[in-house]
Amino acid sequence: MKDLLLYVADADALAFMRSILQRHQALGVRAVTFDIERHPQRDSGMVQSGAELVRMNKGRYDKALLMWDHHGSGREHKHAPDIVCQEIQAKLDTFTWSGNSAVTILVPELEQWLWFCDSAVAAHCGITQAQLDQWAQKRADKLGKAVAELKQQQPKELFEHVLRDRLKQTISPRDFDEIGQRASVNALLACDSFSAIALTLRTWFPL
Repeated sequence: MKDLLLYVADADALAFMRSILQRHQALGVRAVTFDIERHPQRDSGMVQSGAELVRMNKGRYDKALLMWDHHGSGREHKHAPDIVCQEIQAKLDTFTWSGNSAVTILVPELEQWLWFCDSAVAAHCGITQAQLDQWAQKRADKLGKAVAELKQQQPKELFEHVLRDRLKQTISPRDFDEIGQRASVNALLACDSFSAIALTLRTWFPL
C-alpha cells in the first residue's frame, strides 16, 4: 500500500505537486510514496465524480487528497468553495475515507500559487524580478487594476501574459514542474490553499 493518492484536475497541477512532493524535506514531511492521478473531465469532473473514482482505490492507499480549481468547476457561480469542499468530503467519509482524506479547492485556480513564489517564476523565465514586476505593473495599469488584485483574481491570465505575450513561449506542464522545483515552500505557505494542503500532509506524514 502506498502512502498517498493525490487526485488533481489537470496536467499542470500534477506537474507542480509532483515537484513539491519530491522536495519532502522542504515541505516538512517524511519521504512519501505516492501516485498522482488526473481527472479526464478536469475541474468539473472532480466535483461530479472525483470522490467516486477515489473510492475505487480504497485499499491501495493510506490517504487520499483531492484538489481542483474553483474557476471552471461549474460551481464557481453557485456555491462558495467551503460548501463544495464539505459536500465532497462528506462523500469521501461515506466511502470509508473518513479521517484519511482531504479536499482543497484552489481559488480561483492553480496559477494563484505562482504569484506567491514569483521569484521562481522570474528565474524560470530567465528574467529579473524587476522585469517581472514591471510587466505585471504595466498589465495591471492597462486593465485599471492593482497588481495585487490581478494576481489574486486573474492569476492565469497574468501568467499567460508573461509567457505568451512577453516571452512568446507556449505554456506546458513542464513550466509548472520547473517552477515547482524552484519555488520557496515558505513563500507558498502564505497562500491559503497551499497552506491547507501542506498542513494536511504534515499532519499525515510528519518528519
